[in-house]
Amino acid sequence: MKGILVIADGLGGRPTDTNGKTCLEAAKTPVIDGLARRGAVGLLDPIGPGIRPGSDTAHLSILGYDPYEIYTGRGVFECLGVDMDVQVGDICFRANFATVEKKDGDLIVVDRRAGRIESGQRDLADALNAISVDVPGVSFEFRASTQHRGALLLRGERLSRHVGENDPHATGTPARPFEALEPGEAAERTAAVLNELTEKSFDALADHPVNVARADAGELPANYVLARGAADCPHIPSIESMYGVRGAVIAGGALYRGVALACGMTPIDVPGATGGLDTDLRAKADAAIRALGEYDYVFVHIKGTDNAGHDQDAEAKRGFIERIDAEFFAPLLERIDAAQTHMAFTGDHTTPIDFGDHTHEPVPVLFAGPNVVPDRVETFDEREAGRGGLGRFSGRVLPMVLGYNNWSPKFGS
Repeated sequence: MKGILVIADGLGGRPTDTNGKTCLEAAKTPVIDGLARRGAVGLLDPIGPGIRPGSDTAHLSILGYDPYEIYTGRGVFECLGVDMDVQVGDICFRANFATVEKKDGDLIVVDRRAGRIESGQRDLADALNAISVDVPGVSFEFRASTQHRGALLLRGERLSRHVGENDPHATGTPARPFEALEPGEAAERTAAVLNELTEKSFDALADHPVNVARADAGELPANYVLARGAADCPHIPSIESMYGVRGAVIAGGALYRGVALACGMTPIDVPGATGGLDTDLRAKADAAIRALGEYDYVFVHIKGTDNAGHDQDAEAKRGFIERIDAEFFAPLLERIDAAQTHMAFTGDHTTPIDFGDHTHEPVPVLFAGPNVVPDRVETFDEREAGRGGLGRFSGRVLPMVLGYNNWSPKFGS
């Protein structure tokens, strides 16, 4: 037996997305609908009913963990996802290149994503890593990821994850100072390092050749660093230690790769897997097939649905869902052994077009494979999933896939 878990980030929507339909309802998905007819569908609360999930906590829950027990923050997964050497005691952050404008002594955020910068990020990261901070016994590393995204790691004595962020989550307002969120030297010291580092980031990046070229081309400069999601290193038992099976992950985004690495999966890098709307879905399908030759299960993360949702672009989201159907699932299903493979497809949260961010609603989920009892649902979308045989449940999608393969340990005697 083999297992496949596919998560389309931000898959779910609302009827306000497009003329009374969600983007998934509006999309033409004959291959996924065929898979639903062979299997069973339902509604998934990624963490629990009424809980608005983050991508990190949602993935932990879907993979079978209790995020309330093990979650320390997002930053550690971002650092792991870009292959940083995270050690016990390190404090990790997710980071953005951003565009700011100096005005009356404040740094006003113009664009939190620096125009979704596509090139030159490594050169900018080199400039950041050349900064020296005056707090003794502390070092740092910044590593660029995809587009504006990056990861920041602090290492040293007496550091704490209990610090705030400098991201105001809005434009036209000043970047915030980092503040300690608990009393004590460690949190104050960590906030001081971050404030010094981000202040110096503007000086290091403002006149960098990459940004001079961007300004000449009429593009926004990536002249500042926003950091949030402080985390230290959590203890997460591996999926292999719990189920005795080996898994692989295919993900273009650092966060999802990092979560899977923390859970003991082996990363498979796929050329063209960008973590964006331009990702090569056929290449991901090919890589998943190859991975199943070596691993017991594979987790495939697809990000573009969420990008379009956050951009409030209904046509882009609908079109990308149709690409998932034609360019990922069609070639995948042509080549897997359906008699020996169990598969799940779902999202990690809902990202409606009108809101442009995560919301609390459940997402549709389907399971297919030889041990799945089919229900009577014939199309895969939010409305039909409410009629499905699986009902409504919370988290633990990967353990269910593994359970269909008879790999689950028994709870009790």
